[in-house]
Amino acid sequence: MTGIDEKPQAFRTDAELARMIVQVAQAANADAIICGTETGSLFRCVHELAESDLQLIAATSNADTQAALEAEGFVAFRLSIRVAHKYRQARHAVSMAASTGKVTPGQLVVCAVGHNLCHGGGDMVILTDVEPGVAEVSLHELIKLTNGIRPNVLEAVLRIACKIGRASRRGKRIGALFVVGDSDRILEGSKALILNPFEGHADEYRTLINENVDEMLVELAKLDGAFVIRGDGFIRTAGAFLSATTPVMELPKGLGSRHASAAAVTENTSATSIVVSATDGYVRAFSGGELVLQMDPDIPVGPIPKDPCD
Repeated sequence: MTGIDEKPQAFRTDAELARMIVQVAQAANADAIICGTETGSLFRCVHELAESDLQLIAATSNADTQAALEAEGFVAFRLSIRVAHKYRQARHAVSMAASTGKVTPGQLVVCAVGHNLCHGGGDMVILTDVEPGVAEVSLHELIKLTNGIRPNVLEAVLRIACKIGRASRRGKRIGALFVVGDSDRILEGSKALILNPFEGHADEYRTLINENVDEMLVELAKLDGAFVIRGDGFIRTAGAFLSATTPVMELPKGLGSRHASAAAVTENTSATSIVVSATDGYVRAFSGGELVLQMDPDIPVGPIPKDPCD
């Protein structure tokens, strides 16, 4: 991917950014524009400026925005994931556009991600070919979490978290907190709220990689406290109370104590926290004290490549 343009402080207006997007597309003779937009305003500005033969696609994380744009006759799709890193957000947008058949391999596309879609930093406009296999971008690749956490473990935690999120949206009001990696340090700084429900069970029933334990974890999520998990997916315990509760970062409005604990515990450890909100059902991930991912559990992520370590 080439042609990255960022302006981290003095934000452009939607009209200014739209003009840049269209200029890049025209200069490169691109086939399509994928426009990341939160409210639809940026996309509408692009539509006003673009030539009629240029394919325009709106990518949004907002269901109301998608519905409004589609009602106006535009092509739009929901982003299943919002990540903090604009380049990875753009890659996810191209991936989803390909997986839903809105673009095809061999096309040249401009993908734009404005500062309203990815907070922190400026705008990004990239020019990229749609390559075969782009639809199979993995979650691990999107958020680049390392620290000893295996990619298939991250996929498994998010799979289970989405199941809990969907249950919460059906009126069950379930929240959950998974802390993955650096488990020795996490346990040192926590205390047990309940007896460890995994103690004495065979290892095969204490690993997230075994999908047969998913429903058990959904049920255990109804208990207070966090799941503490090793980077290889081994479940150390459930019902752990985390002592770190006040993160340095300012959380987005509406996120409560569970999210605060999730952020705080990752500031001084190499762990990653995955939180399911009992209020809106969204799944959010924190790493290094920062919010790095937000997922709507009702939107499929797409195909997940097999972990080469398996």
